[in-house]
Amino acid sequence: MKNVSRNLLILMTVILLSNTSVISQSSSDPVSIKEITFYSGDFKIAGELKLPDGIAPHPVILFVHGDGPNSRNSGGSYPPVMERMLHAGYATFAWDKPGTGESTGQFNQSHLLEQRSQIVLDAVRVLKNRPDVDSSRIGMWGISQAGYVMPMVLLKSNDIAFMIAVSCPGGPGVDQGAYLVARQAVCEGLPEEDVKQVEYLLSAIERVRSYEEYVRYKEQLKSYSALNSLKELGFNMRIKPAEEWHADDLGGNYYWDPMQVISRTTIPVLALFGEKDTQVDPFQGMQAYKNALEHAGNKNFRIELIPGVDHCMIVTKSGCLKEIINRNRKERLAYEPVFLEIIENWLNELNLN
Repeated sequence: MKNVSRNLLILMTVILLSNTSVISQSSSDPVSIKEITFYSGDFKIAGELKLPDGIAPHPVILFVHGDGPNSRNSGGSYPPVMERMLHAGYATFAWDKPGTGESTGQFNQSHLLEQRSQIVLDAVRVLKNRPDVDSSRIGMWGISQAGYVMPMVLLKSNDIAFMIAVSCPGGPGVDQGAYLVARQAVCEGLPEEDVKQVEYLLSAIERVRSYEEYVRYKEQLKSYSALNSLKELGFNMRIKPAEEWHADDLGGNYYWDPMQVISRTTIPVLALFGEKDTQVDPFQGMQAYKNALEHAGNKNFRIELIPGVDHCMIVTKSGCLKEIINRNRKERLAYEPVFLEIIENWLNELNLN
């Protein structure tokens, strides 16, 4: 990965690290919490299975993290969501990412999505063997980069009964990266009428096959002064010398479109998007999910745009990364109540028979 893709990872990691500084507990404890440790390749994965009240076996929801380091509680951002799921009668299972908390190992960035999806598959394997889990009702909840991980899981397994996608991309990472950088440039003063051209250039520069093309696109980007203000967020306007530049592998994960899988997905799907998301395009994402699920002939899906919230489903003024980074602890957990209500109501109505 290079240029926009690397900057996307930097920017997203900044946000997730800022969120993990929050420590919060659910207002109501589940009946029991089971510590679970399992192995996935070279990774040792540690997590928690939270069980609701009622008679087992329970349906269960696996939490699939977004980008960056993350723990089983995501610094406090998961418990409010889990509480609603537990109230609806669903168990939840979340783990520390490799290299975080009690989990060990380090991801190979060249095989990130493959390794991440395999962890989910191995978690499913472990849960299927538990008497307190209903193996026919295993679902996934995921946010952001999980929008690439969960479709890979669906490609490899028939054990997933439903999926909740939050702020998940509706296209390849190369295009989402371009959207992210362009929207942060708007936060720094880029006129709206220039956004589409900047997105085009940012996306095109990742696909060029010659150094001359790379320089030409980079020179055009330099004419947009707002991009210079993104240096502290990891975006670099520097033109690499020829010996440092190389054409990217267009067959890599960064160019993979998850809609290829969603267009064949017939399990129940809930897809939620934030109106003011400046990291993943919510309007393109909504349309992409709608088109893909209709193409699949899916009869049980719901797509919602949550007004006034950002990528993390937090109430926001601008959705800009600078605003998100500067939030205090209370603000970082100020979920729009509608977001939590939709999840609980959808699960209550979900018929998996």
